[in-house]
Amino acid sequence: MADHDKTASTTMRRQRAVAPVAAVASLILLASGCGGPQVNYALPKDLCGIPIHQDLIRPFFPPGDRIEFDGDSFLEGKKAEASCQYYVDGNTALAIDATRSSEQDTALQLAMRVAKPAHLKVWKRADGHIAGYAGTVYGTSSCSGDPSDSDGQPARTFTLRVSANHVGNTQSARSGLEKVMSALLPRAAHARGC
Repeated sequence: MADHDKTASTTMRRQRAVAPVAAVASLILLASGCGGPQVNYALPKDLCGIPIHQDLIRPFFPPGDRIEFDGDSFLEGKKAEASCQYYVDGNTALAIDATRSSEQDTALQLAMRVAKPAHLKVWKRADGHIAGYAGTVYGTSSCSGDPSDSDGQPARTFTLRVSANHVGNTQSARSGLEKVMSALLPRAAHARGC
C-alpha cells in the first residue's frame, strides 16, 4: 500500500510541475502570434479574373473568416473601365481598377494627384511604369487606338490601380505592391484590349 501512496504522490508532483510549464508555453505561443487571429479562408487564385500567385497577394489579406468578391472580371468584356473588390469579413481588403484612357498619364502623375494634396510620400520604379504611395500602386502601359475609351477617343494609356487596406510596414508594402503590379499589369492590359 505504501508503494501506491508513493506513486500517487510522485504523480501529483509531476502534474504540479507540468502545469506552470504548459502555462508558460501557451503564453509564448500567444505572444508570438501563433494563437492570434488566423486567415480562415482560401486566398483567391486570381485578381479580377487575372491569374496571380497567392504568395504575392498574401500580405494584403488580413486575418478573418470569410472572403467575398464583388465587381468585374477583367477577362470579360472590353469596356473602358472595370473594377473589383475583395472583402474580408465585410471590410475591403483589396480594390482594383482598370481604365483605358485617351490621356497619356504616367503612373507617377496619377499617384501624385492623390498623394501630394494629402502630403503622402510618393515612390516610383525606375522604368516609370509603376508608382504609388502608402497602400496604393498605379501601373501604366501604352494602349493604341482601338478600343476607344469612355469618351469615344482612341485609347493611348492603360492604367491599373491596386489599393490594399491591410498594409503593415510601408517599405515592405511598397515592395509587395510593386510585385503585384508587375505580375498583373501586362496580363490585365492584354485582357482589356491593349
